Amino acid sequence: MSATTVALDVACGGVSTAVVSAILNPTDVIKTRRQIVGFSGASPLDMARAVAKADGLRGLWLPGLQATVLRELLYSGCTKGLYPYARDAVAGEEDASLAQRALAAALTGFGGSLCANAVDVVKVQQFDSGSNRSVVAAMRDVARSEGVVRGLLVRGV
Repeated sequence: MSATTVALDVACGGVSTAVVSAILNPTDVIKTRRQIVGFSGASPLDMARAVAKADGLRGLWLPGLQATVLRELLYSGCTKGLYPYARDAVAGEEDASLAQRALAAALTGFGGSLCANAVDVVKVQQFDSGSNRSVVAAMRDVARSEGVVRGLLVRGV
């Protein structure tokens, strides 16, 4: 296993999911906005119409798109790209048992969550506000107002 192979596996795991998530971003925008308003009787279609009426079709697609793609590159890159290596490290030379596979999945999921949590925080804020600011600028704002640990690293955990 070379560093290039690991990097390629991580990139492929992240890019594959990032593409799908970018295509489906409007559904995530609608779902998150409905959650924020407490499912106040508006159906997903009603919410989509309201967003499109207020912000146009861009309002359905662009909020949080950068954060969505970055989140998947980080989270899915870790979980999908590193899982085979974690499984082999846990199992050694033997075929991995179900428990060993579950442990490897938990380890890569934990690592992916650590890497992506700050981006998730920004993504939800952007879905709510309709903003498409840069992820770095939004993270900087959250860190200034709430602190790095409380605002970005452990929120939602």
